[in-house]
Amino acid sequence: MFSLSIILPDSPAWVLQSSVPQPPLEGLRWLEQRPSQDGGEVIECAVLGLHGAGIREWLEGLQAVLAAVSRTPFAVLERRIEPADEPLYASLYEGWLESDPLNQRPARGGYSLRLYLRRAADWRKPAAALPLTNANGVQQETGLAVYNHHDGDAAHQNFADIRAADLSGGRPAPLSLRLRLLEPAGETLQQVILATGSRLTWGGEAFLHSLEGESATAGPDCTASNVLNSGAASSGAYRRVQWTRSDSASLLRWTLSAERLGFCAGRLFRPVLRLVRPPPEGVYLRWRLLDGNANPLEESPDVATQPQRSLQVTGGLHLPPGWLPQITPAALTLELRAESRDASLKTLEVDFVHLLPAEGWLQLHALNGASASEVWVDGERQIAYSRSSTGETAFTHALTGSPPHLLPGSDYRLYLLWETESGAPLTSRCEVQAFYAPRVKLP
Repeated sequence: MFSLSIILPDSPAWVLQSSVPQPPLEGLRWLEQRPSQDGGEVIECAVLGLHGAGIREWLEGLQAVLAAVSRTPFAVLERRIEPADEPLYASLYEGWLESDPLNQRPARGGYSLRLYLRRAADWRKPAAALPLTNANGVQQETGLAVYNHHDGDAAHQNFADIRAADLSGGRPAPLSLRLRLLEPAGETLQQVILATGSRLTWGGEAFLHSLEGESATAGPDCTASNVLNSGAASSGAYRRVQWTRSDSASLLRWTLSAERLGFCAGRLFRPVLRLVRPPPEGVYLRWRLLDGNANPLEESPDVATQPQRSLQVTGGLHLPPGWLPQITPAALTLELRAESRDASLKTLEVDFVHLLPAEGWLQLHALNGASASEVWVDGERQIAYSRSSTGETAFTHALTGSPPHLLPGSDYRLYLLWETESGAPLTSRCEVQAFYAPRVKLP
């Protein structure tokens, strides 16, 4: 190895290993490597050989660096195998020193210590912007506009495509994003839903993930069902349903074509509803998948509605169920059901349902008091933060799920939905920029 250094934000690199050791460091000899149970981390142990003047000052400096490592999520190890090679990085989580009593040479001015480093198991190349494509731009690296819905307007796309040719490396690597809210002006990102799925485009065709509320048929347990026109709704309309049953009630049904199910290929999808008005309290939503004779094939877990949310994230379904024997599935029915504890009249106003792949799933929830119209989502460190004009970072959102990991050799589609202080307005636009650091496996 040519060099190994600890890199901290706004600090000079601390060199642990170089082609010509700098006194008082005589050398560094690696002893062992212990992987974590899940294989995501390793703890490495090395013997530091020190000799000559300045040992105390050097150790105090190293201890200060190791203490700083535990206080920031941005510490990394930088490694170069050969002088001309590009650097490789691994996230560094913790480091500490222990005495090495068998190798002390105080009479000769020498001293040895054991250095332990807990780091990410995989090394990665420097992150670079990843080209994104949709109707608003082709192979954009500096930022691509997405809308908060998808309907008949060609520009109204809440997704971006990533080509397999742009994903290098030999292992899945996390996706990082910069999200900047363009409209509404003056508002901030309060909730963000990110989903990715592979193999959702083929031969010029693509998976149709959006179901309009007005295209559904009313379930048998509805007491009333109406389509209402509105310029604030996707495709200009939404469906209002009412019911009184306190147990499980069938509200709405959509037909999923064989072509749509063919793209799904038995994978897990999580439907997200956009409601025109907040839902009633104490209501639980679940999904059923029905065959041509209305027999249930699969049912999702029930999820309580969030009364203050326009976007409702519900339980997932395999589309079609993996146990179905058909190679080419027949059309199936997706049914929305609701449960509550009372027989009062309840109303749900459904604008659209987005079937989002759970292959990569992440939700951002704004922390109390935090506000940001531009958010950085660091997939490697699994954090979300904002940056000030002076470069200072502030953590703005809590994360649910895990950042999407992209496998080289596969095409991906990235989906986004979000809420601001005014809910989930259809006119809302966001600029998304993607970053990707190819991972490599080294001994």
